[in-house]
Amino acid sequence: MRYVLDTLIETLEQGEPAVLGAIVHSSGSAPRTSGARMLVLTDGTLVGSVGGGSVEGTCHAEARKLLANGHTYKEVKCDLSAAAAAEEGMVCGGAVCVLLQKVAPDAIEQFRELRHCYRNGTRPMLVTQLPVDDAPPQMMTLGTGSDDEVPAALREKALAKNKRVSFIVTHAGKDFFVEPLVQQGTVYLAGAGHVALATAHLASYVGFEVVVMDDRQEFANKERYPQAKKVRVLEKFDDCFSELGAEDYVVIVTRGHQYDRDVLAQALLTEAGYIGMIGSSSKRKATYASLLGSGFTEADLQRVHSPIGLSIGSDTPQEIGLSIVAELVQVRAAMNR
Repeated sequence: MRYVLDTLIETLEQGEPAVLGAIVHSSGSAPRTSGARMLVLTDGTLVGSVGGGSVEGTCHAEARKLLANGHTYKEVKCDLSAAAAAEEGMVCGGAVCVLLQKVAPDAIEQFRELRHCYRNGTRPMLVTQLPVDDAPPQMMTLGTGSDDEVPAALREKALAKNKRVSFIVTHAGKDFFVEPLVQQGTVYLAGAGHVALATAHLASYVGFEVVVMDDRQEFANKERYPQAKKVRVLEKFDDCFSELGAEDYVVIVTRGHQYDRDVLAQALLTEAGYIGMIGSSSKRKATYASLLGSGFTEADLQRVHSPIGLSIGSDTPQEIGLSIVAELVQVRAAMNR
C-alpha cells in the first residue's frame, strides 16, 4: 500500500477516481502474495504490481472496466496451474484472489490521514471488510485517530496480531483484510567512505531510510548523499546512537579499527534489529577480544554480522555495498514473515 499511496492521493486531488487492487488471498507458488498492491488510473497507467503475466493483465483490464462503468468493485480469481504458468514463460503457479475497488475523490481525507500517520512513524492499518453476498467491500482505517468506524472487538483482534504483513481476521461472521503500514527500516551508516556510498544508494533504492555519520565533512555531506534522510558530521565516533529498535539497522564501515570498535560497543547497547561490521577475521577477532574485556558477553557478539554482507564474492566497494544491502533485505524479509 505504501508504494501506491502517493500516486493515489495525487490522483484523488485532481478529482479523478482510481482503482485500487490488492491480493487478499494467495496459495501455492503465486508470483506475489497477499498484500501486493496495484493502482490503475483513468488513462490506464499502472502503478505497483500483483505479479505480472496473465494475472496482472486480467486485473488491469477489469480495473479499466470499473473506471468506465458504475460498478464499485470486482473480485478477480486466478488459478494459474503449473502448465499454464509454463505456457506464459513463468516459473510460478498458484492461485490468487485480487480485490479491485474503485476509489472516488471524496475518499481523499481517509488516505491523507493514513499517509500522515505512516510518515510520522506510527503503524496505521487499512482495514477492508471483504465483500460477502451482495454487501460491497468497505475500507476503514485503524490507528489514525479515526477508529470509531472500526468495531472495538475487531480492533482488538487486529492489534493483537501485532504483524508487519497483511492478514485476514474474522469478526461477526465477516472477513476483514488488514494491512499494517510499517516503516521499511532505517539504515545507520557509521562511516561515509566508498563502501558507505554504494550501500546508501542501494539501501535507499530498496526502500530503507538512510542516516550517514562520519567525522569528515568532505565525505559526510548532502551533496555526496542526496538520498539520505540525515547526514551527521561527528566530532568523534562516541555519540552515534540514542535509542534504536527492531526496525533499525547499523552498518559499521568506518575508516579505522578503533572507530569500528567504539561504534560497535554503542550499537550493542541498543535494541537494533541488525548490527553489521566490515573487516577481516583478524580485525574482528581483535575487536571482539577488546569488547569482551570491557564487559560485553559472547551472547552480545552473536548479534553481530561480521563479515558483513552475504557471501557473493564481492570485491569492489559497489559489490560490497550490494552484498550488505542484500543481507539487510534478507533480515527485513525474515522480520516480515
